[in-house]
Amino acid sequence: MTRELSDVQAIQNVVVRIAHHIDKRRWTELRGLYADVVVADFTSVFGGEPQEQTADDLLAGWSKFHDAIDASQHFLGPLDIEVKGEHAVVECHVRAHHRFARAPGGEDWLVAGHYRYELARHAGGWKISRVRFEMSYQTGNTNMFEEALR
Repeated sequence: MTRELSDVQAIQNVVVRIAHHIDKRRWTELRGLYADVVVADFTSVFGGEPQEQTADDLLAGWSKFHDAIDASQHFLGPLDIEVKGEHAVVECHVRAHHRFARAPGGEDWLVAGHYRYELARHAGGWKISRVRFEMSYQTGNTNMFEEALR
């Protein structure tokens, strides 16, 4: 197996594991997939500006929401992976379904769009250093994020 093919498989595993670990609330395992500092851009959903923050702070925010709701399921489309030496870019479509039975605005929220992950090779393997989500559409309770954090 060539190094590039091996890298592509390793990078694919990182991105797929993100969805699995979030949906299973495996925060420790998820932390191992991120660089110590991450630039996260979810402005298409929440507004504001992209945030540079520690991976611990990023995941603390995600866990606060996901631990408050009943379930989530992230469906990833095919991964488009480009490796350039010690860096890689992955793009894919995603549909994220969230269920929160006690939410005043409705129990379901689906948000769909496109992810772009930037990764760098580290001693412990490939790690995500940037993530950007570009929302295409959302349906259901679009206030669920705020409702879950109350």
